[in-house]
Formats: sequence, C-alpha cells, structure tokens
Amino acid sequence: MSAQQIDAQWLPQEGETLVFDVNPVLNERQTHYCPGCHHGIAHRLVSEVLHELGVAERTILVAAVGCATFTYDYFNVDGLEAPHGRACAVATGVRRARPESVVFTYQGDGDMAAIGMAESLHAANRGEKITSIFINNTVYGMTGGQMAPTTLLGQKTTTTRQGRDMHNEGGPIRMAEIMAQLDVVA
Repeated sequence: MSAQQIDAQWLPQEGETLVFDVNPVLNERQTHYCPGCHHGIAHRLVSEVLHELGVAERTILVAAVGCATFTYDYFNVDGLEAPHGRACAVATGVRRARPESVVFTYQGDGDMAAIGMAESLHAANRGEKITSIFINNTVYGMTGGQMAPTTLLGQKTTTTRQGRDMHNEGGPIRMAEIMAQLDVVA
C-alpha cells in the first residue's frame, strides 16, 4: 500500500464524521511501551491539552527515569531528562530560569513516590509553577514488576508473591492524597 493509500484510508468516508485527528504535539511513531500499557493514553491526553491551550511551542518537558525516560521521543516539545527522582527539582530550575515557559514533569510511581518523594513534595509545598504528570501503575514495570511504594494491599508482584501485606510491607503511599492536603497545590 502506498503512503497516499494509507493516508486516504484514515479520511472520513461518506456519512462519517472525523472525531479523532493527528495531533501535532504528539510525534507519530511506533510505541516502545509494553502491550496494554497506559503511557500511550497519557501521552495522547497531555498532548491534546498542550495543543488545545496553544502552549506547545513554549513547553519544556522534564522526563524522569524508568518508563518515562523516552517520553521526549513522543512529544513535539523541548525536553530534557532528569536524574532519578529529581524531575521536580530540575523542573523547578527550568521554570525559574525560563518563567515564560510551561514546564511539566512526566514521572512514574518509582520516581515520584520513592526516590523523588522529598523533591516532589517540597516543590508542591513551595507552590512551584510546574505541572507533574504522575503515572502510577503500582509496580516497577520496567525492571520486572517488583513492588513499588504505591502497590496496593493484596496486589501480587514479583517481590510480594502472596500480595502486599500491611504488616510486612506497610501500606501504599497515596501521593495524590498527600499532595492534595498542601495549601498551594491546584
């Protein structure tokens, strides 16, 4: 099939209405994420917001470690990678150096709720003008499915074969609920 034929097959046919179109903020490329992973959905939603608000040209993405590492391959915005757990700290520096920019982090549960918990909470508590997209899949997915700080009670992982137990591993860290208690978080 030629490129023109492929493009034509996606055009609305007679009686159809186009409801989903190519988003210029999201790069067209095959995903590297695991089958069934929700990162693609999150990418689509974030890119749609950036496009609808018309801020993509002044947006800077701070990608965290883990599955988020390759996020900058998918977004058509400026981006950089932060050391593990330091995405909010890096984003704070970027935003303060470039106050006209829209700055957001894209972090998994390991990066935000484990090694980066202090940086994330303190950036939120200071009311830094950044947005943090928190992808919580409740496991360390990129490294084999081990228990993460957000793993639910009873959830089985490669390191909690019988399920997470409150008495043995403690309960899950509820980042959204913790952050929501801070006075300056939107």
